[in-house]
Amino acid sequence: MDLDIELVHKLQIMREWFLVHQASDKVIYIIGFLIFMSLLVVLLAKRFHVPIVVGYVFLGIALSVNIIEWLPFLSEEAKEWYAFTTESFDYIATFALAFIAFTIGSELSLKILKSLGKKIIYIAILEATGAFIIVALATFAITKTLYLSLVLGAIASATAPAATVMVLKEYNAEGLLTSMILAIVGIDDGIALIIFSLVEPLALSLYLGQGDISIVHALVAPIIEIGGSILTGLLIGYLSQKFISNMEDKTKKILTLVSTIIGGSAVAIFLHLSPLITNMFIGFAYRNFARKNLGIAEYMETLTVPLYALFFILAGTEIRLDSIASAGFLILAFVYTIARVIGKVGGASLGAYLSDAPEKIKKYVGLGLLPQSGVAIALAYTVQKHFIGGQSNLTVFNNIELTDDVGLLVFNTLLFTAALTEVFGPLATKYAITKAGEIGEH
Repeated sequence: MDLDIELVHKLQIMREWFLVHQASDKVIYIIGFLIFMSLLVVLLAKRFHVPIVVGYVFLGIALSVNIIEWLPFLSEEAKEWYAFTTESFDYIATFALAFIAFTIGSELSLKILKSLGKKIIYIAILEATGAFIIVALATFAITKTLYLSLVLGAIASATAPAATVMVLKEYNAEGLLTSMILAIVGIDDGIALIIFSLVEPLALSLYLGQGDISIVHALVAPIIEIGGSILTGLLIGYLSQKFISNMEDKTKKILTLVSTIIGGSAVAIFLHLSPLITNMFIGFAYRNFARKNLGIAEYMETLTVPLYALFFILAGTEIRLDSIASAGFLILAFVYTIARVIGKVGGASLGAYLSDAPEKIKKYVGLGLLPQSGVAIALAYTVQKHFIGGQSNLTVFNNIELTDDVGLLVFNTLLFTAALTEVFGPLATKYAITKAGEIGEH
């Protein structure tokens, strides 16, 4: 009882402090500024044909705390307020992740998966697990740190569909390879979420030094969490799509959609399940259980524009430029990138070979799976928030230091390598469809 009274007293003090210092005004200033800057990013990205998400991330890097601290015209108080406010936007990441996961699930059509048969299953599973295994082994070889290697490998399995789809549309690509690439990028992130949900609890236990890892913690508990998340997502999604299918009013549809996605996250958190997988299967239920087109795609695209903009900009503000300049970081990022390319291309080719796919699929399908942003950055953000509680003495090749703790190191690595893959990934996709003879008139 005394503890409760003490907690209430502390909360009252905090509330008064926020009111006196007008903390809510500072939040509005920063959000307003970031939204305005995101508009400039979109204008420039369209002008120079750069993926918008890369522009958001680079804007965030330019507005990182490291950069702001160098500005001589800002007072120390203003700099501290900026750092405090940007670091308190965790809820934006939670909302953005919920909508990203829902979108992934809504792209998984059972009809399309059945029409492509075993080829797409073989390729999708092997390219995702190939990236996981090769990256985990390569990074472990140079760091000798298992928990770091596991989370990097899990995140490496994800592919960002936006850049690849943009290239295919730009060149009016059409054919078997194009259809295969589109289908794979639609289900790839779902596989990545499952791999991450299995691996991250094990890596976190190793990081926190919780002793010997039992089979329950290593395998059974994550499987229960994933299974519970899937069932919860399917139930919520089924009920929601039944409810929304009888609506014609736009306002009702939007409020139902938003309350379903955010409510799904809330339920998952309360039940200690995965909000990502829960919302992915809510989206899956919307796509596969609905008897008619629910007409929500346009609403989703409109609703998520400012949310994604804030999410990726704030993700960029988390990067630390002094870390990127270190030799250890650059080595780790280089090994991660090369290993991921080998895992993706090799795994996709192996899957195509085992499923007896046509020759051009065997040769080129992996080249359309290289871009990495979106979900990968979101997962890295999750790692950054979970892997706290102690500084880790990390090195590369046993003598080159990695100065960051694990969470920040993973996040910086993903931001840096995602920017690289968003540049050479689309070029690789263009090369693949060119060699396969699937470029149309444009």
